[in-house]
Amino acid sequence: MKFTSEAPHVLFRQMLDILDGVRRESVQQVNSTQQKRMYGLTMRQSTALSHVKELMVQEPQGVALKTLAQNLQMTVPAASLLVEAMVGKGFLARTPNPQDRRAVCIKISEKGNALFEDVYAVFHRQMDELAARLSPQELEALAAIIAKLKQ
Repeated sequence: MKFTSEAPHVLFRQMLDILDGVRRESVQQVNSTQQKRMYGLTMRQSTALSHVKELMVQEPQGVALKTLAQNLQMTVPAASLLVEAMVGKGFLARTPNPQDRRAVCIKISEKGNALFEDVYAVFHRQMDELAARLSPQELEALAAIIAKLKQ
């Protein structure tokens, strides 16, 4: 395959299309009760849920609103409104910040965690199916490429 100046752009777009297709399929394959829970979330709220889940790996006590706003590339007031809506729907919870009594920490709730796990279980299964199409050497090469791109 001869690469043109557009080839890297095309390759990255194709990767995004594959991942987006898997994400869409995983949402569609979740059972109807779970879909009803999910349809209560906007795309921005779904993204926020993923960010809170990811940030809580390093901050298990909860995420500061400012940190979440930065990760979502939003202003703090906009992130506050987003969080308020998600707390109202039961997907996030606010807890007191142990370091600053004036501030709160944002945590994923049991309902939010259950939704996240349901959708991502399907997503992970589909990603494993895609990975099964690759040889161990191709998977190693992909891991090396991803590591290099993350630098």
